[in-house]
Amino acid sequence: MSTPPPPSTGPQLRTGDAVFDSYAESMSSGAPLLGHLVLYSIFEGRVTRDDLSTWFRELDLDEDLLPPPLRQADVFERVTGQDGVRVTYPLDDPAATGPASRTKRRRRKELEPSATLMVRHVRRDGDQIVRHVVREVRDEKQATLKYDSNLAVCTFHRDHAEGSAEGAGDLTIEPNHTGIAKLPKAEQTTVLEMLAAVERRYRHGCTYLTSDKLRSVIRQYVEHLSAIKVRPTGGVYFVHRQHAEVLGWLRDLVGRFGPESSFIRVPLPDQDEMREMVIKAFTTSAKDDLDRLAEDIAAAQRAKRFDEAARLYERFTTVQEATNQHSALLSTSLADTRAALELVKIQFGGLLVADDGEDD
Repeated sequence: MSTPPPPSTGPQLRTGDAVFDSYAESMSSGAPLLGHLVLYSIFEGRVTRDDLSTWFRELDLDEDLLPPPLRQADVFERVTGQDGVRVTYPLDDPAATGPASRTKRRRRKELEPSATLMVRHVRRDGDQIVRHVVREVRDEKQATLKYDSNLAVCTFHRDHAEGSAEGAGDLTIEPNHTGIAKLPKAEQTTVLEMLAAVERRYRHGCTYLTSDKLRSVIRQYVEHLSAIKVRPTGGVYFVHRQHAEVLGWLRDLVGRFGPESSFIRVPLPDQDEMREMVIKAFTTSAKDDLDRLAEDIAAAQRAKRFDEAARLYERFTTVQEATNQHSALLSTSLADTRAALELVKIQFGGLLVADDGEDD
């Protein structure tokens, strides 16, 4: 009987036993460090902007990368917007509003009359943003819709007092008691619970940073370290060894967000397979950026939108600077990326020439 192979140790970075074996061997032999793979998961916590500012100072992080102060107007827009508070329930059981109830109904494959409570925009001006809570009812065939157009008014009152911050203000919710009273008793309770949820989420959002905002802070800080996206959709980055200390500080920072959030650094040895993986990730990302830039330059030239030249050139220099930096850090010419840069540079020159001709 054959002896089973020993269990694997260390992360598998790419499909293929040769790459994994080489990685494990290099790490065990004390190979020089190339950098780190960075992975993070950020979940909702109770982190205020003041907390974040204090932690940045304590950990010696760059405070220029802090998010701007919370704007109450933005919180109102988010809570009452398309992705804000919304409640759907069967008319015969208005209390059944949770995901478990929706899953149960889908499994029964029954079409039931249902209602949805949602917030719809009404108007905005320099003093207020006004939105109504609407009840939409679908019949059992989901062929017709009926509406109660105003079960409550949600209003954001802008604060124009001297010294008030931009976007400052507050929320008021005015239930339409007459309209709500016309609904069955169980639905009245669901409507009032929905209004309470709007209030609760607004107050929470005016105090604490969302998981999306915290995730954005970490992503922008990692990218500020000249990170290379190893996965095209993001979430996994390579960061050169020169930033190892800062990565440790970021790990401490994320540890303060709450027990569910994590920031993981996987050390990569300075070894051929690892270097090739990182170079390929960069050249793929740079090619995608340059392809999109070439398309946008061509579109601007066709439409004679010469005023976009400065913005387009800024995108070009960003890729060019990243190429120069990673070429030095990884000790490689990145020849394919440089050739693509030259082609886009020639195309950009054509846009500028066309602009000069248009002025004449």
